[in-house]
Amino acid sequence: MKSRVLALSAITAGVIAICLILGSFLSVMDITLTVLTSIVIMLPLYLKSYLGAFLSYLAGGLIALIFTAQFLGVSFVLPSYALFFGIYPIVKTLLQQKNVNKVLTFIIGAIWCVLFFYGLYFYYTLIMGLSFTGIPQFIINNVLFFIAPFGLVFYIIYDKFVAVGKLFLDKYLPKIIKK
Repeated sequence: MKSRVLALSAITAGVIAICLILGSFLSVMDITLTVLTSIVIMLPLYLKSYLGAFLSYLAGGLIALIFTAQFLGVSFVLPSYALFFGIYPIVKTLLQQKNVNKVLTFIIGAIWCVLFFYGLYFYYTLIMGLSFTGIPQFIINNVLFFIAPFGLVFYIIYDKFVAVGKLFLDKYLPKIIKK
């Protein structure tokens, strides 16, 4: 691995760890910082280093896990990062580079996102004992039917966010990093 890829991957892992740690401690910023890691993880991908991105994904997650282990059951930041937000940009970029059909890429991502939201729901209700207070009874009774459309709409917005973030990085990183 080249030194510039290694340095950028280390910086990426550090920023990811900071975002995840702050997201675990600041419940107001948890979703924002978790989604922000999706943009940060694409820094090594600018240098076409999937290994660097994957190692940043692992290192950032492990560093955050060490510092937030007591909040693991309370915060959804680390499970969300590990199962979707951290790895999705890497997989999407890899599929795009391999010229996989855009419709197939969209379907895979949408199914993955919806399954992720179902997993979060079951984890926090069945395992962690989350109760819905202050939510209308109709929604509580039919929550399983609301997760799929919500997950699909969220995925469409999130996928565009990742695409715009990649374009932003591809435009401004050449001014900072020389290939």
